[in-house]
Amino acid sequence: MISEERSSMSGRAARSAFRALGNWSRLARGLLPVLVGLLLLAACGGGEDFANEPPDIIFGQDVCSECNMIINEANFAAAYWTVDGEARRFDDVGEMLKFMHENAEERASTWVHDVNTAEWLRAEDAWFVMSAGLMTPMGTGVAAVANEEDARALAFDQPEAIVMTFDELTAGLMAGELMIEMGHGMEQ
Repeated sequence: MISEERSSMSGRAARSAFRALGNWSRLARGLLPVLVGLLLLAACGGGEDFANEPPDIIFGQDVCSECNMIINEANFAAAYWTVDGEARRFDDVGEMLKFMHENAEERASTWVHDVNTAEWLRAEDAWFVMSAGLMTPMGTGVAAVANEEDARALAFDQPEAIVMTFDELTAGLMAGELMIEMGHGMEQ
């Protein structure tokens, strides 16, 4: 009798254990695709998401990647992300251009501040004014604005000012048609 009770109890315990295991198995099978999806999302997602926003600049604290001076003026600051996720920050658009010309590294995104509003712009969408008469933090004479009309207005009173897109500007630098001079603006 005692062995029958034990046998009956062990059978009930075993059936309960199998039921619990079956419930757990069904739960695990239902969660498995969700967990795999989350893992894939974590592994694949974010790859270049960092490049969709400009690098943070803490004004009065972060230093320029070109001259190692503290970045203080938002209106002239610029930055870019490398494809490896490294941020490069600059206190002057011209210094960023000089750094890019001297340090060929692949960029994920390039950012400049509108000199009039201090709003971030993708460099590819901005217009640039170059003139020795423009006062910039490091004297490169390069400033960015949001549109061509603003660029022409900024260049209006500047002797020998040049208005260009980012592509035109970088092509001119690569071809040696333009040079960045610290303290002297652009030279043609």
